Amino acid sequence: MGSSKIIVLAGVYLLLGFYTVSFNAADEANFSTALTVATEMQAEQLAKTGVSIALQKFAANSLMSTIPTTSVTTMGGTVTYSASRPASFPSTQVEVVSMGNYNNKIVKSTAVLHYYGGRWKLLRVMSENA
Repeated sequence: MGSSKIIVLAGVYLLLGFYTVSFNAADEANFSTALTVATEMQAEQLAKTGVSIALQKFAANSLMSTIPTTSVTTMGGTVTYSASRPASFPSTQVEVVSMGNYNNKIVKSTAVLHYYGGRWKLLRVMSENA
């Protein structure tokens, strides 16, 4: 009777050990996924920051149509942005391209600004992983 209790107890410990190992593996996988998503989100926020900086530079100046490529280091990453008026755009619109780089993850945001009512307004934004 005593040896069967030891065998059953050893089996329970073995099952608990397997459960603990699988739980740790799942925990590490969740941490890795969370880190990847957080890096992508930070890079996207940096790209949106570039669009905001460009919008601020345009302010209420209706004659402004370009911003040369500019890089800024902020929030632990790099923002590179520029603005131009493609040939197909009317004189009241410009395109802003901003790239956010965080931990070697790059996200590109392309925005269209429209001059209306005495100021530049954000018409649309598209973000993509570069």
